[in-house]
Amino acid sequence: MKLSPLALPIACAAASVLSCGDAGQRTPLVLDAPGAELAAPGAPDASNVPDASNVSDTSNASNVLAAAPPREASSGDHRFCGWLHEFLGDPASTELGYDTFAAHAGAFDAVHPKWWRVASPTTFENHPRGRATPFAGFHDRRVLDATAAGGGRTRLVPLVAAVDRPDVVAVHAMIHDPALRAQHVAGLVAIVMENGYDGIDVDYEHLASVLGPGETVEAERAAFSAFIDVLSRALHARGKTLSLAVPAVASARGVFDYEALSASADHVHVMTYDYHWGGGPHAGPVAPLGWLKRTVAYIGGIDGGARRERFILGLPNYGLLGPASPEGGGAVVGCEPLSRCRELAGDVYATSTDHMSRCSEDGGERFAPGRSPNRVLASGEHLFFEDLGSLEEKVVAARQGGLGGVTYWSIGGEPGGAAFFSMIERHFPR
Repeated sequence: MKLSPLALPIACAAASVLSCGDAGQRTPLVLDAPGAELAAPGAPDASNVPDASNVSDTSNASNVLAAAPPREASSGDHRFCGWLHEFLGDPASTELGYDTFAAHAGAFDAVHPKWWRVASPTTFENHPRGRATPFAGFHDRRVLDATAAGGGRTRLVPLVAAVDRPDVVAVHAMIHDPALRAQHVAGLVAIVMENGYDGIDVDYEHLASVLGPGETVEAERAAFSAFIDVLSRALHARGKTLSLAVPAVASARGVFDYEALSASADHVHVMTYDYHWGGGPHAGPVAPLGWLKRTVAYIGGIDGGARRERFILGLPNYGLLGPASPEGGGAVVGCEPLSRCRELAGDVYATSTDHMSRCSEDGGERFAPGRSPNRVLASGEHLFFEDLGSLEEKVVAARQGGLGGVTYWSIGGEPGGAAFFSMIERHFPR
């Protein structure tokens, strides 16, 4: 879904190495890089967490699938949220994220720590593939104590992910099999109920990349939308919420049907980043402003604009480093969080670029970059990143487009520090 500085793509459907990306159609498939065994700071003893490492008991499927109407989104109830995750091999950045959340918890309406992933069509795990210990930060007291169950105002809606290929294949199988789907939904509801969460945030990606012979995007779209509808009804029946992460698109031709998904889920986090991505053919702006505005405009036309507040604009708290053209050679890697990019860039850097004028999206459309902090380093690599001003441009676009709020990947190392949170509050006040 989002960039990790140690993550490398294992597959992507790039149409041409000379063309920059429509992330909604060809977001790269990312495999978490192996890291050292990391303890989970503040994690409770596994015996105190029901089915902490693997949830597979779905015997109550018929009960949790009780029909319930979709919930109506409330204005302003999700205006600001963010993701937390383990930086594999970089415990200091993981700690920075959790410390930053603890210091600013009152600013967030919800927080989405990446604590779960799909392990099979019907089971889930709280640890990376190939490692027995939980994700660093799993059930960390800095989150539990500052969210609703601990008396805070922030809702705890953890992320369950399917991003690397085995997990995506499992999701693909599940959404096309009603029995597997019922067990999968029951398993997610069990995770939410047994751990006292306020809901769940679903991030199932790259489904178009695992289609087999004779399988179509249209069928995948219908199956995924049906799955989200069933899951939302099961959660709403228990008074819990459903949000999900989707790529930035401007049409209904891909797997992720904004109209159908927003009719079911409480909130739709739109990942308006990865226009250029780690492991891609070259570096460039991660979230060009014109491209982002195109998605915002598309959202504004759904149901006559009535659902705009269910959509939450995603911001990148990371940059890219690599050659500025495919001919430049070398790898495109992530620079996360943005505080690390600023250290590389120093105090003097450009805030505009002509890169987008020669970097067209697959359909030939060229997007205005907006404010685009960048610098060519002494190594010859080109660094593209975000600063407080470029992020504010994007927040303003979300507000002017009538969206419900903003989110970002990921918490910690924000440009401007406390000024970042003040900026969000200015445009999306409580």
